[in-house]
Amino acid sequence: MIRTTRKLDDLSTQLTIPSLVYQGVSRTFLKAFPAVPSKYRYNITICNEKRFLWFRVAKVGTRSIFNLFEKSDLVLDAEYPYWCHYPLGVYQNYFKFAFVRNPWDRLVSCWLNKVVNSNHFGFSESTLSKMQNFDYFIQYLDDLDLDNCDNHIRRQSKLIDLNNLNFIGRFESFEEDLLKVADILKIDQVEIQKKNSSKDRNNYKNYYTPELADKVADLYKIDINLFSYQY
Repeated sequence: MIRTTRKLDDLSTQLTIPSLVYQGVSRTFLKAFPAVPSKYRYNITICNEKRFLWFRVAKVGTRSIFNLFEKSDLVLDAEYPYWCHYPLGVYQNYFKFAFVRNPWDRLVSCWLNKVVNSNHFGFSESTLSKMQNFDYFIQYLDDLDLDNCDNHIRRQSKLIDLNNLNFIGRFESFEEDLLKVADILKIDQVEIQKKNSSKDRNNYKNYYTPELADKVADLYKIDINLFSYQY
């Protein structure tokens, strides 16, 4: 059974032993070499059996991908470690992949799931009340370092080692692209379903004014250009 945690200060009971071991080794390395930039620290899942490394991007089908692995009875040697440096030489010949999503759509999903329906960011009661306004949430992002913030709002390009990637799938063609990954890794293909999708979200454009759309275009310009997204 794959057990996960979604906080950087995760509790030991929430991670399996292999994940804890990998995370511990990686963070020991980072303590010994604090000069390693944050851009080289990732949320990764590793499977030695199938020789792959998956860069997890929050709000881009992570639960659905885990569901595929679980149904296929894969042994994951590092399921859900956070903020880890990985030695490229060790995994040089591993298949490395990630999935990305339209930044405007991803933000709406994050806001609905992590703000409207919960208080993932730990806002005070008064601030959480204000954050129910999507405009206010976007303005809040403007004051953050989006290269080094919570995974759900961090720029996707900073969650992936773009220089050492074999495949980038898209949320917009999720089922098709995940089946490609399964085929490459020779994983038995099972029915793929998107998990944890925001039930209240229809067309993401309904949440934006032209001004807000432009603001997000500016905040996530790198992702938009790198992954060729349009509003």
